Amino acid sequence: MPDDVATWLKIIGAVSTAVGSILLAWRVKEILKWVVYCLVAHEQSLEQVRRLLSNQQQTEPMVGGGTKHLLDIESRLGVALLVTGFIFLALGMLATAASFFFGQSVTNV
Repeated sequence: MPDDVATWLKIIGAVSTAVGSILLAWRVKEILKWVVYCLVAHEQSLEQVRRLLSNQQQTEPMVGGGTKHLLDIESRLGVALLVTGFIFLALGMLATAASFFFGQSVTNV
């Protein structure tokens, strides 16, 4: 176990930065997942409109309101993960920077 403050600050900095990066990556993944869902629903609906315009039987339902769900997810989960991720990144960087003030100076003899 480390016994000096500088090493602990570096460890805290590394862990906090990693947690912040993971939270931001999770946010991006979740938003992209919902963007894909909306695009698939949009394409499905366009295909059904094409079928109806060609006097063919509609085979699947037309989906509406995809953007509402995307905006709901982005505003709830997206904002929370964004803020928390940046807070962890900032704390990690500050802890790493502070570790340099507690480091032992080595002098050449």
